[in-house]
Amino acid sequence: MSRFQVGLAVGLALLLVQWSLAPVLGAETDIWWHLAAGQRFWQHGLELRDPYSFTEPGQHWMRIDWLFQALLYLVYQLAGWNGLIFLRSAVLLGAAALVAVPLWGRRRPAEIWLLVLLTASIWCQSVSFRPATVSFLLTGLWVALLERGRSGHTRALWLLPPLMVVWFNLHVAGLAGLLLLGLYAIGHGLEAWRGGRKPDLTWWKVLTLSGLATFCNPQGWEAVFYPIHFLLVKSVWRNIILEVQAPGWDWAGTWQARLLLGLSALGAIGRARRGELTPLLVTLVCGWLVTHTYRHQFQLCSALTPWAALRLPAAAEGVCLVLSLALGLPSLIALLFLRWPLEGLIRRESFNQTVAQLAAAGPDDLRVFTDMNAAGYYLWSFQGRQKIFLDSRTDQVYRRDELVRDYFAILTGGPEALRLLDRYRVQAVAINRVAYDAPELSQQLRQSPAWVCLYQGMTGEFYCRRELAGAFPKPQEPAFLSEFQQGYSFLRQGKSEEARESWLRSLRDYPQFAYAYESLARLSGSRRELARSEFYHPSNPALGEDWRTLGMTWPAWLRAYFLPFWAL
Repeated sequence: MSRFQVGLAVGLALLLVQWSLAPVLGAETDIWWHLAAGQRFWQHGLELRDPYSFTEPGQHWMRIDWLFQALLYLVYQLAGWNGLIFLRSAVLLGAAALVAVPLWGRRRPAEIWLLVLLTASIWCQSVSFRPATVSFLLTGLWVALLERGRSGHTRALWLLPPLMVVWFNLHVAGLAGLLLLGLYAIGHGLEAWRGGRKPDLTWWKVLTLSGLATFCNPQGWEAVFYPIHFLLVKSVWRNIILEVQAPGWDWAGTWQARLLLGLSALGAIGRARRGELTPLLVTLVCGWLVTHTYRHQFQLCSALTPWAALRLPAAAEGVCLVLSLALGLPSLIALLFLRWPLEGLIRRESFNQTVAQLAAAGPDDLRVFTDMNAAGYYLWSFQGRQKIFLDSRTDQVYRRDELVRDYFAILTGGPEALRLLDRYRVQAVAINRVAYDAPELSQQLRQSPAWVCLYQGMTGEFYCRRELAGAFPKPQEPAFLSEFQQGYSFLRQGKSEEARESWLRSLRDYPQFAYAYESLARLSGSRRELARSEFYHPSNPALGEDWRTLGMTWPAWLRAYFLPFWAL
């Protein structure tokens, strides 16, 4: 292996480590739901009736992604959060390596490195550990095998049907692999017809077997029909899910995906002039999907790289070696000196720990209303004892539009909110202020004689029916939250150093506590400790003005790069 290739491997590995260590303040909430579903799999087997919601108990439950959930919980049991984070990094690093496999024929490591990095930059906008993350890896493997078959080694294609069995049970996006295989088969047929050759029927045999492989799941044809129906048929829920909307230019990862699509189109046109029609066919179809559905640009970007038009001079190889090491160096320094918590800021709904524990300590079969973003965390906390109104992973959100409308009428505190709570016989309402503050609903509950507030804090509120008030224990604030609130008491007294120490103690108790990071950022910003402030919370909007006051007009991404050096 050349010196450049060694630098490439080290740079990509450390880049993935940086993703693992970076504070994740996004809205990803699925991890708790997948853990809860995986736990029930190992406790009760593969259930096909929904055990979670009370609005339609025992409803038919489509078990998409069931294998991912089972394996996720198994890894969590064996290695905890650290194991999940390391597994996520291994999956992403493996996916990056597989993207490079079809490119290796270029014999230009600099071009390969830049295309892999461009693809990884699209992924890095969605690196939470979910079934789609595994699809990054499997799409890369699938495309590598397709390209192997296209180069004449059709025996490699026979690996696709068994791979599809595993992929589809891990994630329904395996259907995208079936689409790619169909495009390659059609492209091969067109190329053979144009060249006056007899087409190799291996492509169509493998396509048939791979299609049949999707039916090798616990629910057969229903699991195959389910995602197709969701994408093609309009519903109230589909219209509000960001992932299936057309991406805007200002959405994360979009401009990188469009750049890759442009390079792929240029390369495909050049290949078409030489008689290769498959690249053009794949680029046109995938390009349409990437520009019309946000979710697809993360997964299908690796299908656009094999023929992407990118030509660099030989001198660029040295530059790319320096860049690969430069990308990894801040991660290494942060890991060795700054000691970011390995788990990152896991997920936002865990900040409502007090409310979740209070609800979980209530009576069995308690009927709880909460927002769908936080529902997964409540299911994980309930251990199957209590039930929720609605979860975004159940069939109800796809089949019952009126139920979704009622959910939003309650959540937003509409005129019918209290009547709907009575109609659905809701016994408790858990409000997570980090996910959705719901001030109108809170006001109506406080004014109603039928409801009583058992807990109200900075992270959320908990209400129950007045007759059930005695069925819940007195809420106990966790140590990290008490220390955090004490920090604000110190700050009101003008004791900023004591406040800082109190917030740091809260992070020692709970390293994933995002509010503590934000508070430390604001305190450091007010004291003009700008490098430390940006370390604690890089997206703090007040920092831009502070930097300009000091005459620092560098872009935020460049400041963030040098941050580890300043924070030492």
